[in-house]
Amino acid sequence: MNADLPENFPLELPPLPSERLAMDALQKLAVRALSDVLVMSPGRGQAAWLAETIWPEANVTSWFIDSHRAAQAELAAGQAGHHPLIVCEMDLPEQAIDLAVLPVLKTGEAEMNRDLMQQAVARLRIGGTLITAVNSAADHWLQAQMQGLFAKVKCTRTEDGCVYEGVKKVELKKVRSFEAAIEFRVDDRVLTTYSRPSVFSHRSIDTAARIMIREVPITDGQNVLELGCGNGAVALAAAARSSSGNVYAVDCNARSVDCVRRAADRHQLTHVTAILNHDGQLDGVVMPCDIALLNPPYYGEFSIAKHFVNTAIRYVRTGGEIWIITKQADNYHDQDWKGAFFVSSVNVQGYDLICYRKL
Repeated sequence: MNADLPENFPLELPPLPSERLAMDALQKLAVRALSDVLVMSPGRGQAAWLAETIWPEANVTSWFIDSHRAAQAELAAGQAGHHPLIVCEMDLPEQAIDLAVLPVLKTGEAEMNRDLMQQAVARLRIGGTLITAVNSAADHWLQAQMQGLFAKVKCTRTEDGCVYEGVKKVELKKVRSFEAAIEFRVDDRVLTTYSRPSVFSHRSIDTAARIMIREVPITDGQNVLELGCGNGAVALAAAARSSSGNVYAVDCNARSVDCVRRAADRHQLTHVTAILNHDGQLDGVVMPCDIALLNPPYYGEFSIAKHFVNTAIRYVRTGGEIWIITKQADNYHDQDWKGAFFVSSVNVQGYDLICYRKL
């Protein structure tokens, strides 16, 4: 990081490379007086810590769409002695800002980054600045996106990546929607759910979800829990089949939760409860369930999958079922799940659909 960082600035948790580049650019704006700063971080939000140091009188907001990342950022900031306002919401706060900072990962989701840039520009005051940075010295994609939003874009290229700065001169003339509506069939009924960038399997219902909808037997009156609900197709299908039960759709992504709520409202599925949660603490919110439906992500070295299963065991009633769809069945079979025993496994379209029963 730049050697000109303020004295005693915490370095125990290194920022991601793209955030470090953005932080270097922030220091060059220190001569300006700013009152409202917004940071959209792919990491822990150290750029917000630096903004708080540079502009101690400013309102500094650190935005996340994922509740787990927001909680990690809040913990890290507190340990470092910084206290930016950390929010976890489906969209950027509806407030006027002087400076927006968006570090972009070169492996990041393109539509999500385009969405965030557009939202950030819309919230900038005239004369406000958007700083973006990416950890790719050969970048041209991010540059092109910035040039589509600003008449003039300042570019700084280094061996570590690229930083772009644009100053807002006029309001956006056209605002693009990145949302999708997705139709799917459940028995003799056609349902519609919604999807937005950052929601898993944006614009589609993935094969694993379709298998679970088709293969897992759900009858009326059953309470169903889905962990990692994404766009909510599986939970909505469960709600269509169990009209007198309760269906709980849980995800750490704020947009996923909103998509499920909107789809449930559209179809008057009033027994669907969408829950923003990452730690599995659902007491007082989730009633004992007859079935849990899990399509865990493959990243996290199986730790997230373990978290899903253990949470399901906690909230499924004795004798209830836990269904898992995966391409890594051996990882599940190798575990000694305390509180549940193996019932069956069937291979469907290259996936293993595993069933456990709660002891």
